[in-house]
Amino acid sequence: MRVLLVYPNLDSPVGVNHGLAVISAVLRAGGHETRLVHANEKLFAVPSPEELCALVRDWEPGVVGFSLMSQQYPWALRAARALKEARPDLPLVAGGVHCTMVPEAVVADGAFDAVAVGEAELAFREFVDRLDRGEDVLGVPNLRFPPRSLFNRRLTPVENPVGPFPDLNTLPPCDYELFDLERIVRSKHGWFGVLTSRGCPYKCTYCFNKEIVDRYVADGAAQRPKEYLRHYPVKRVISDLLRLKERHGVTTLIFDDDLFTLDRAYVRDFCTAYREAGVGLPFVINMHVQVFDDEMAFQLRQAGCFMVKFGLESGSARVRKEILWRWMSNERIIEAVRIAHRYGLHSSAFIMFGLPTETREEALETLRLCAEAELGRFRWALFFPFPGTAGHRIAAELDLIDPQKLAGVGNYFDGSCLRFEPELGLFFDKLSRVGHWWVNALSSWEGCAERYRPLVEEVESWDRETFEARRSSLRARDRALSEELLREGVRHYSLRYTHVMAVDSEFLLRERELLAREPDYVPVGYTLDD
Repeated sequence: MRVLLVYPNLDSPVGVNHGLAVISAVLRAGGHETRLVHANEKLFAVPSPEELCALVRDWEPGVVGFSLMSQQYPWALRAARALKEARPDLPLVAGGVHCTMVPEAVVADGAFDAVAVGEAELAFREFVDRLDRGEDVLGVPNLRFPPRSLFNRRLTPVENPVGPFPDLNTLPPCDYELFDLERIVRSKHGWFGVLTSRGCPYKCTYCFNKEIVDRYVADGAAQRPKEYLRHYPVKRVISDLLRLKERHGVTTLIFDDDLFTLDRAYVRDFCTAYREAGVGLPFVINMHVQVFDDEMAFQLRQAGCFMVKFGLESGSARVRKEILWRWMSNERIIEAVRIAHRYGLHSSAFIMFGLPTETREEALETLRLCAEAELGRFRWALFFPFPGTAGHRIAAELDLIDPQKLAGVGNYFDGSCLRFEPELGLFFDKLSRVGHWWVNALSSWEGCAERYRPLVEEVESWDRETFEARRSSLRARDRALSEELLREGVRHYSLRYTHVMAVDSEFLLRERELLAREPDYVPVGYTLDD
């Protein structure tokens, strides 16, 4: 059977959808044919509902599957309704994180004939297999069927429990070729993201891992939360990496695992295999400051890792404990950064502004911690309450969510959907543009603070009208000053690669020196606009 997969990826970083790469591989292994609609304005002209209907008419798939994040759901809903109007008999299936977190809401919308919950690649193949054989599909695990829909004529929805977590040892290799890899890799200057594992043991309120585990335990598909934590076989991962390098020109790898460093034995085995296989590509991993030490840093560096990323999120102990459920100290964060730097690893941290109940002083604590830690780079976002997460429940109970803003926010970088007092909301918006100016003004780097304190004072003095009039000019001002300070040898952070990432000037200088000495050098730091 032909299966059309739709990936709404609007106003988002370019990349592959790991879930769809596995789903396509599983379907193809079962004898089915797949094709992708990748809706990302940075790669292609985004298809209109009419164009999507025309593609369905021409290719004639037997089923259409959507993989959805919360911010992409409105686009998918419009597309699904247009498809259903044009082809009432065509099965439409929705899956992805949004469907897993709030399946009842997706079912209630009635635009899809089936809604997949959890890790549903095997369930989706069973659905397609049954459909292809003309069999009943209502009993397929992980799937929910709206009432009075294509498959469920009842007046109530059908809600099947989830099946066991898939065994990663038995899944076929990811079908990365489902995507236009040449275009994606080129747009990311050779960078490419892969997964070696699934699951995370932490319960951060802005994430979905806890809720997924709770659902599997409640449905009897898992006995212990640890069953969620699984790795792909090292041999299989290495084979995938070699294929990506040889066939698609990948020059830098990003391991998108929630927590690459979770299993020390796996990290050791992977690093050994990576070296012995001669993969030879620099790579980036996600780590947690509480699962990172000198031995691991040494192993990663020996294998070719050049950057470690971690969630700092907030420098306020209260916010981390009460709002984020992240149990770590500022001292441990700083020590982890020191370990990374000791072994020549570039450090990168994620931080947030505009968290529920966060005060101005607590946001400043985050900025002070960034300055004290002397991170290699840091990237920020405005808190987004993903439906179904504990973070959403916390914000909703405090009546902080503005429904109109929530529906209109396409990403979590350029605006908040929470209600704040006007002065505090303006402060968070200023930080979302040039938060690193505050970090520079708080730094101990010679010559840095005195250059940025006047800029911070200037931006602090702006009212909302002035800020809105001048915000678009801030990036150009930042770049001009940065280039001046680079010439003067003053260490500082500046916006690089995206409009929400600040990078240490020492990293930039090293990259430029290597480029000057070695014309064939592939700069590992350059991913977007430089």
